[in-house]
Amino acid sequence: MKPTLLASLAHAAIVPALLVMLAAMTVGAEPDSAPAAAGGEEKQQIDDRQVVVWAKKEVSINATADDEEDVAFRELWYSSFDGKDWGPWAKHGITFPKNTPITWAPSEGHWQIYLRKVHISGAANAVPTAGTPGMKEFIIDRTPPTVTIGFPLPKAKLRGGQKYIVKWEANDPHLKAAPITLLWSRDGKGTFETIADNLPNSGSYEWLVPRDMTITGQLQVLAVDKAGNVGSTIADSILVDSVNPHGKVVGPQISAKAEVMLALDIADVGPAGLATARLWVSQDDGTSWNEGPFIQEPFKSVAWKAPADGRFRLAVVATDQAGNVNALPKGKADDQFVLTIDTIPPSIQLGAAIGIVEASKTSSAKKSFTPGTRVAVPFTVKDANLAPNSVSIFLQTEPGKPWKELAKGQPTDAAYRFEIPTPAAATKTARIKVTAEDLAGNVGEVVSSETFEIDTGTKADVIDIK
Repeated sequence: MKPTLLASLAHAAIVPALLVMLAAMTVGAEPDSAPAAAGGEEKQQIDDRQVVVWAKKEVSINATADDEEDVAFRELWYSSFDGKDWGPWAKHGITFPKNTPITWAPSEGHWQIYLRKVHISGAANAVPTAGTPGMKEFIIDRTPPTVTIGFPLPKAKLRGGQKYIVKWEANDPHLKAAPITLLWSRDGKGTFETIADNLPNSGSYEWLVPRDMTITGQLQVLAVDKAGNVGSTIADSILVDSVNPHGKVVGPQISAKAEVMLALDIADVGPAGLATARLWVSQDDGTSWNEGPFIQEPFKSVAWKAPADGRFRLAVVATDQAGNVNALPKGKADDQFVLTIDTIPPSIQLGAAIGIVEASKTSSAKKSFTPGTRVAVPFTVKDANLAPNSVSIFLQTEPGKPWKELAKGQPTDAAYRFEIPTPAAATKTARIKVTAEDLAGNVGEVVSSETFEIDTGTKADVIDIK
């Protein structure tokens, strides 16, 4: 009976000392976590409390107690949590003698540990069972968070000075409360500056893109878990363009047709490249503007049909692939182009029915002229866009014969004077034609409504004597 009694007394003495030791024990010099409760009801308690998370490869366990001099060795026991229940206790394969460091290299997981102290006398506290609470609880997590970027994607084209919503997904069972850092590199060589840090894992952030242009930009998203593991991803080759494209119509200034092919000067000096361009038209000298046709690559010309003759203001609105766009036309501006559509030829009227009058007279009823007589062709020309010095004078001596050009490049506001030429034969059917051209290339003409005679002389009589 004595050994049994001694053992009982020794065990009774160990229990208070063990409680003192538990209060003093630390694992890796980290703050204590609340001990796990026994049984299946403790899942909610475990989820709700803060459990220390480490990325350590080896855990060092320090244990002290008032009766340290009586300790022979200690046993390390551990149990893992599968998200629902604690597993059975397992004993470490090595016992740790007095004053020997207690170390353990656990795998990743959620753990609790228990130290069983054995005295020199052989007395020891109980072997842990399913209901035994752990002395320390911690999580080993050596896996970095996974991070993906939803926007911007690699090779995205962004507008400098514009706000965009950066989107990401970061996943890890033990993320920090504010685990996200956003970084930007303009040079694409890893020289990053912080956009924002200590962000919650909301999955989005409004970012004001810098105006500095680049074609090698990199956006990096970092996510840190409670163990200090860092996961990251980069969207590279991001282009930033901060310059608006420009565009304008450069010709023609006037057209004789309603359907006209407009010549354009459209360019984007930034790195993004042109995306779209569109013609804008004003029919009321800039008071109002309407959208015209889209302009197709290579953005050099566009076909446009005017609704009627008139004077039109034209502008080009171009958008690059980063979203930069030059201003919509408003009112009148120097960068707008003015086009005149004129499909009507000049109107010409002759001052005499036969087309000519004696040069010394303003009017005359004379219709017969001899070669060498100086005459004038009086006329008037009307056209809103009349070309200067565009009048030509023609003479036809007989119907069906070619018209002979008497002069060209004549003023539009002065009668033309000439001497009646000597025809091959006298004629009574000579006519005058006058043409004039406007700036659009329309040619108007008028032909004398009556003919005149060119008398070359009296023929000798033929005498017949009988």
